[in-house]
Amino acid sequence: MSKLHSSIQKAIELSRQTTGQPAQKSRSPHDEKPPADEAISTGIFRRLPFAFPNEEIMEESKIIAATDDRNAKSAYNVLRTRILQRMRSNNWHSILVTSPGAGEGKTVTAANLAMSIARDVNQSAILVDLDLMRSSVAKYLGIDIGEINAGVGDYLQGNAKIEDIVYSPGEIDRLAIVPNRGPLENSSDLIGSPRMRELATALVDQGGSRALVLYDMPPVLACDDVLAMCPNVDAILMVVGRGETERAALEKAVSMVSEYEVLGVVLNMTDEESGDNAYGYY
Repeated sequence: MSKLHSSIQKAIELSRQTTGQPAQKSRSPHDEKPPADEAISTGIFRRLPFAFPNEEIMEESKIIAATDDRNAKSAYNVLRTRILQRMRSNNWHSILVTSPGAGEGKTVTAANLAMSIARDVNQSAILVDLDLMRSSVAKYLGIDIGEINAGVGDYLQGNAKIEDIVYSPGEIDRLAIVPNRGPLENSSDLIGSPRMRELATALVDQGGSRALVLYDMPPVLACDDVLAMCPNVDAILMVVGRGETERAALEKAVSMVSEYEVLGVVLNMTDEESGDNAYGYY
């Protein structure tokens, strides 16, 4: 077992070790099990304005919707299935995607996972760019931010309604995107505000019982935004980059969120020549 794999296992065990009790579960926006026959095309998905992605930019950004790489799509499908099984069994509806540090592939992972989930006919996905200081979702999808009338930052500042900030990327029917238009220096204050809690609840409620909300967030060790957001989500997905993530950084990152539900760790940037998958999930 490699040192990084060993570190991942140690970090996961650390996240489960509290004072002799299981890790505290974050509160779900819904306590009751949603009806199984609810249609996906309800609520927020009925009225989405369009934001037009650029396929060339998506391909450059390694977004699976613009690639013919079957191995990558298959890998994300496996990741999707494993995550959905855990989410459904716990009646969870929201995931925070983060990493210990910068440059480890968290945004690409969040975007590809959201697209893979949306391609499941039984699911829908809402991808929210909550990396308010260095937003990348629109950039990686090739969406012209100048054509976006309002984004999540506008909502958090009280300058937009929820129907103003949710967009459809077009070809993927069950996918919605909440972009951010520009950097916000007071990001942790906004994320820790009652308005953020209202948005998190509204996205789950209006998304429908089969929707999964994914938040792309800054690295855990970069700022306190993730800690401010943790009470608003059901689970956390940690992304680490092979050759990028230091062992001590991973252990510290997982330790910082250990009182919440760590869904798993995704090992990104694996060596294609070695025959490994495009990711590893722990």
